[in-house]
Amino acid sequence: MMKLRFDRFLSLSTLFMILTVSNTFSQFFVKVTDPGNPIVMESLAGNYIGAAWVDIDNDERLDLFIARKDIFRNLGNGSFVKLANSIPLQGPVIGNSWADYDNDGDIDVFVISTIQANPTSHLFRNEGNGSFTRVLSGPIADSVNNSGWGCVWGDINNDSYADLILAAASGFSGVNHANRLFYNNGDGTFTRIDTTDVTDSIDAFTVPMFSDFDQDGDIDLFIGTGPANNIGGRDYLYKNLQKEQNTSYYFNRIDTGIIGTDIVDGQNWNWIDVDNDGDLDGFLTNYSVNINNRLYRCDGPGYYIRMTSAEAGTIVTDAGLWLGNSWGDFDNDGDLDCFITNDAGQCKYYSNNGSGFFTRIDTLALITIGPTYGATIGDYDSDGDLDMFVAGNNSTKGLYRNETNNNNKWVNIRCIGSGPANNFSNRSALGTIIKIKSLINGNPVWQIREINAQNSFNSMNMLNVHFGLGNTGVIDSLVIKWPRGLVQVYTNVPINKFYKAIEGQGLSEVIIGVNQLSSTVPSSFSLGQNYPNPFNPVTKIRFSVPSGRHITKLLIYDALGRQVTELFNSELSAGEYETEWNSAHFSSGVYFYKLSSGSFSETKKLILLK
Repeated sequence: MMKLRFDRFLSLSTLFMILTVSNTFSQFFVKVTDPGNPIVMESLAGNYIGAAWVDIDNDERLDLFIARKDIFRNLGNGSFVKLANSIPLQGPVIGNSWADYDNDGDIDVFVISTIQANPTSHLFRNEGNGSFTRVLSGPIADSVNNSGWGCVWGDINNDSYADLILAAASGFSGVNHANRLFYNNGDGTFTRIDTTDVTDSIDAFTVPMFSDFDQDGDIDLFIGTGPANNIGGRDYLYKNLQKEQNTSYYFNRIDTGIIGTDIVDGQNWNWIDVDNDGDLDGFLTNYSVNINNRLYRCDGPGYYIRMTSAEAGTIVTDAGLWLGNSWGDFDNDGDLDCFITNDAGQCKYYSNNGSGFFTRIDTLALITIGPTYGATIGDYDSDGDLDMFVAGNNSTKGLYRNETNNNNKWVNIRCIGSGPANNFSNRSALGTIIKIKSLINGNPVWQIREINAQNSFNSMNMLNVHFGLGNTGVIDSLVIKWPRGLVQVYTNVPINKFYKAIEGQGLSEVIIGVNQLSSTVPSSFSLGQNYPNPFNPVTKIRFSVPSGRHITKLLIYDALGRQVTELFNSELSAGEYETEWNSAHFSSGVYFYKLSSGSFSETKKLILLK
């Protein structure tokens, strides 16, 4: 009663202040500190290292790779297990980029080091069983002369196979050679190409990234070239003339316009649509207290404006030794926000107001003081918002879970190219453009995303595409433009779901942690006995869902009746299903699993023996 009376007599100015503060600080991250999480306890080593969220085993859960360390396999429910020596003989690597280079259905990795005296730049092939094999033959295996700072995969000629660029940072750790371009031959081997503009210069090349920035159907190349000397120069930007000249590929250095002539100390480029106007804008971090970060707004084909603080906020005037910029719709309001790492001072977070103006928020858990290097974005807990891992030293690194609770909607799409057969695209769908249209606050809004394999400092985000949708009720249109030219359009797509889009096939819903064995319609709910039982540490559970769609959940309880984990809680259509429980972090004993949906409920016992 007292609270009601107090609320009733709030002044208008006080109410406005509360609403403003609530809106400003609606984005909320929690640093994961659980000592049982191996990511939390892992000690990081070295400077300028990167990381990546990748699904190494195609279980639809994001695993984490940290350079110089290992892969941390996602077990679901926030649990991870370290796969010791999963990427062996790493040594002092810093950069990494992931793609299914051999189109065999699992994702592979190239890691790169600047130290020629201790050469550890290697290609590792995913064997599909949690292990990786180092490729030891051909020019791709020349780890001494393949040294460099960063690397990136991309299909430069749209032949369905991912090619590789290595950026050679001349003057760092003894590197004194040009960039490396490796053309994928399609049979598991590579040819080194030395006859392009990309490989004819020696400079302080840092992080390369591919983007079809002009949306003409071929990927272009952008390499930050920051000498880190506060003097600066032009970055190395290349337009791919494959479409214009009807050639296999041709990279021509961009020498005109503001993006080609601006004096910078460039580290990390990204091309994103910051104002939802349908074209891609450029952002560049600079390693200089005298040269600020750059936001280049696209105002028409080939025409860019360098944004001022009055137009974009302090994102373009805050001074610092900036390294990586990472972009995602962290608050699911329908526009891209930005996180920027710093080599010495405080990293920064900028919230987008929807029109390309950014407000800096300094109160979030992920804002630390001290060196932060690469950052990787992905929805690792599959709850519909974007989480982050930040690589730094042992005091600044961290796994941050997004716990923003504003009821904004979202969609998450995994695109899979169908490979070289029938002229389809690379399996990792690199270069794919996805656009969606939905009503946000009553206004039609188009958003655009591009799939690429390097989008932070020596790091890459998940390959899944995430859109925040604000108060949208349904996605009006979803358009997927595949690199080989196929365009697929879907309408009236339900929101708050995970989807898998296979080139040339269709769009299907993905229930994380649940495999549908059959779409045959059972007559009733049923819950099978787990197998094996007893088990250690993994057991499988099968169940059936009758006709219609049902909100179904499966919970695990200990012997005292306390809930210890939730395996899933999703809307399922009719069919036969299977899920698994990985109990690696649980002690031996008797447990119970309970399936419930509406008025149906059934419980069975399982035994964990370690």
